[in-house]
Amino acid sequence: MNILIIGSSTGGPRVIFELFRDIQPAPVAIIIVQHMPESTTQRFAKRLSQLCSMNIVIPKGDEDLMHGSIYVAPGDKHLVLKNNETIILESSEKVNFVRPSIDVTMMSLTRDPRHSYYGIILSGMGQDGAQGLSHLKILGGQVFVQDPNTCIIKSMPESAMHLTKVDQVLSPEEIKKFIRSIGKN
Repeated sequence: MNILIIGSSTGGPRVIFELFRDIQPAPVAIIIVQHMPESTTQRFAKRLSQLCSMNIVIPKGDEDLMHGSIYVAPGDKHLVLKNNETIILESSEKVNFVRPSIDVTMMSLTRDPRHSYYGIILSGMGQDGAQGLSHLKILGGQVFVQDPNTCIIKSMPESAMHLTKVDQVLSPEEIKKFIRSIGKN
């Protein structure tokens, strides 16, 4: 299974909405970990569903990942992948001062030759996602960051670039092209 985890914070929703505008279902399960309060999760997911034809899911826990779906981590819950395939929601301590944490989601993955992993860090404040991208890279995944020059807040992508050698630094338009290419090779 192709698994893509996208992490973002301040400035991220605008980019996410542009990335998924008019995108068609693809052979990839996408998890979005957006730093947001629980009260805005439903609105975020609804807006996403208006922009693309992929299945948008706010998980409640114990769902198995499926290609062609976008899973939006609910505000105030960490999203963990059990056995790389089943979504578990946790209310454990905040990580990097946030819940949901991108690092928690990415670092829950384990090496498994049946899966291909991809990670993208978008605009945001702080360093959440940097350790997660490093973990994905160790597992053999491909990791990317939004070009800091196109970010409203650039510290998350810059932190990731300082911690690990990312595969590419991409503009939002290049990220959209990459997402559309997953599973086509």
